[in-house]
Amino acid sequence: MKFGLMVTGLLSACLSLSAVATTLKLSPDIDLLVVDGKKMTGSLLKGADSLELDGGQHQLLFQVTRLLTDGSHPQALYTSPPLIVAFSTQNVSAVEFQLPRIDNQRDGQRFEKLHNYQVVDNNGKPLVIRKDVLRLDEQISDERLEKTVADYNAQRRPASVPAFVHLRTSKQALPRRPERAAATCPA
Repeated sequence: MKFGLMVTGLLSACLSLSAVATTLKLSPDIDLLVVDGKKMTGSLLKGADSLELDGGQHQLLFQVTRLLTDGSHPQALYTSPPLIVAFSTQNVSAVEFQLPRIDNQRDGQRFEKLHNYQVVDNNGKPLVIRKDVLRLDEQISDERLEKTVADYNAQRRPASVPAFVHLRTSKQALPRRPERAAATCPA
């Protein structure tokens, strides 16, 4: 009897844990830069076709890169500006990006104007998302991506996630210790 209860408890715990995780199906056209405030490295994603996310609120900074196959011109690489999307994976087991057709420069320009992508669940149903473009005055180095996203979140922009603002301050250098003053003896 006790053994049966223990097995039932373990099974229900395993099922509830698996329901909490969400699989982000990766597309070769999506270059993930930052996930939930953490910079993604190429080696982490190399060869992976999915990424496991916790259930809950998420924010992704990504770029769309696609080889253009316009018949009359040589092939060119299209790269979108950095895009930010925020969404919740509460009660969702898998999500993926659904991109429009981007076959030529005109399609790329239309995509940059409309940002007509979606994040869909495993049934193809679009999630409620908040999206924005990360407008950069200059090229941001990989080392500064996390801080840039944290600063974005602090500004309460369309795709901000306030929970990721703390990453901005946690990475800053510790304050310098004050220099010791020369000891003086009272006269």
